[in-house]
Amino acid sequence: MKRIVPVFSLLLFIIASCNDEKGVEMDIVETGCMNGWDDFYEDTGDYKHAVTNYLEDHNIAVYSVDRVTYDTGPFCLACFCSTGNLIVIRLNEKDVDKAEQLGFQLVVNVQLNIPKQE
Repeated sequence: MKRIVPVFSLLLFIIASCNDEKGVEMDIVETGCMNGWDDFYEDTGDYKHAVTNYLEDHNIAVYSVDRVTYDTGPFCLACFCSTGNLIVIRLNEKDVDKAEQLGFQLVVNVQLNIPKQE
């Protein structure tokens, strides 16, 4: 019984450590057709694949890519108009400057950079 408690404690510590997400989050507003990753879409149309390839092409290692909807429209149809989505990436802290040069913004205190409505 004395061995079970330390082993169980170690197991809980390992499980808790696995849940820690590495890296930092950044986001960028997705537009209709003026995104840097638009040229990286392949036949699947998978945005995660396109964004990942775009960032890797700029020597930025990406841990994850997600799309968060912040508005449901209606939207203008011009290329520069927002789709109502943010692309949220998780990357190594050392790549923040490179991602900022591509237009991504650091997510601070889990507050996404949602554009203000006009």
